[in-house]
Amino acid sequence: MTKDPFPILASAPRTEPISIPGRDPVPVTLLTGFLGAGKTTLLNRILNGKHGLRVGVLVNDFGAINIDAELVEGVEENTINLTNGCVCCEIRDDLVKSIEQLLTRAEAIDYMILEASGVADPEGIVMTFLNQRYEELLRLDSITCIVDAEAIFAHGDNEAVNMLKLRQIGFADMVVLNKVDLVGPEHIEVAREWINHHLHRIRIIEATRCDVPLEILLAVGRFDPAKVVLQERDTDHFHRPEAAGRMFDTWSYEADRPFSLEGLREMVRRELPASVYRCKGIIYAADLPDKRLTLQTVGRRTEIYELDDWGERTPSTQIVAIGSPIDAQDLNNKFDACIESSLRK
Repeated sequence: MTKDPFPILASAPRTEPISIPGRDPVPVTLLTGFLGAGKTTLLNRILNGKHGLRVGVLVNDFGAINIDAELVEGVEENTINLTNGCVCCEIRDDLVKSIEQLLTRAEAIDYMILEASGVADPEGIVMTFLNQRYEELLRLDSITCIVDAEAIFAHGDNEAVNMLKLRQIGFADMVVLNKVDLVGPEHIEVAREWINHHLHRIRIIEATRCDVPLEILLAVGRFDPAKVVLQERDTDHFHRPEAAGRMFDTWSYEADRPFSLEGLREMVRRELPASVYRCKGIIYAADLPDKRLTLQTVGRRTEIYELDDWGERTPSTQIVAIGSPIDAQDLNNKFDACIESSLRK
């Protein structure tokens, strides 16, 4: 296992692309955050979670991961196979090789998570994920930074440490402000103001022991918006699931008239409230009426891309979101405004 305290760096880039016939690019979440913020706690929740995904996890030292013995299926060199389909791998000296070994396993995974070192600058890792070599193998889905609410100011005037924390936050699409149970509301407000002073439009989730709905982090791999929308309809479209004593709202939306893609992109980029942590769905667009499109938003990151043809299916838009709080009527109005103007009633 590598004990190098310095940031993980990729080896020299190789140009030949990697692809596996019949496999779509695997969504990847990068977890960052300073030492002791709670990244390992969050990984434990994922590895022990009942999410139905085959998750591959890369960590600097999986000896620190608390995996229940009954979950361990087998150990092979630097890999732990778990009975729930997950696999936990140690990052060796070469990050690139570790990524390739995980993504090219004979048993395909649905989702990948990489826990960066607590002292790692995310830039080198992000550039590795964006390398053209992997464009058919993986897709950078989100970058989540865990921040210790109690220790966020612990290093006082240490400019280098504070700058590293800000760079970790700055590269993130979303921030989990963890351990909020250990501080008061005034401290939380000051922490939020410090982050917002340096970095704008960062979505911040408050959490205790990293108890964050896994739908925010992992829902892309097997998201079926039609099924989720039906589930939401059974609960009057809007309810408040409990998570670690804090409230998260869910919201769903349906429309049979096509959207304007430009209007949708502009709305999500400029108007989607910061309290919406994840928004995803199937889009019926006037620009490409024969194609099913998917909307994936996590934190500040938004992607809209083509799936397949509608075929015999009736074209319609179905979207779900999770956040805290969510103004259901406001979201309805914002998405209604994205319907192609010539088709509005």
